[in-house]
Parts: sequence; structure tokens; C-alpha cells
Amino acid sequence: MATAAEKKDIVKKRLQELRNMCRDHYAVVAEESTMPDPADVRATNAKLQELMDLLDGKAKWDDA
Repeated sequence: MATAAEKKDIVKKRLQELRNMCRDHYAVVAEESTMPDPADVRATNAKLQELMDLLDGKAKWDDA
């Protein structure tokens, strides 16, 4: 079982990754005036869903 500090590090790492992915999407929209690649958006949504499942207790911390 992961300790509280390990859980915090996992969440921080995943949030930073999501933040970077969203920043990349924004850059495409703002600079190129186009929509981001749908596959990239689906990947971002999948990562967000994984984090939500982890926080809701639907996924195990040891697998994170």
C-alpha cells in the first residue's frame, strides 16, 4: 500500500502531465488557429479519467 507521501507524489506527477498536455492543446488552438489532433485529446481525456479513478478508489495505488 502506498504511503500518503507516495500518493501525493503520484497525484502531483499526473497533474503536471495533464497540465502540460492541456498547455500543448492550447498552443495549437491559439497559435495555429486549428483544433488539436483528436487522438491527442482522447489521450488527455484518458489520462484524466485514470487520475479520477485513482482518486475515487476505483484503481489501486500500487498500480499507479
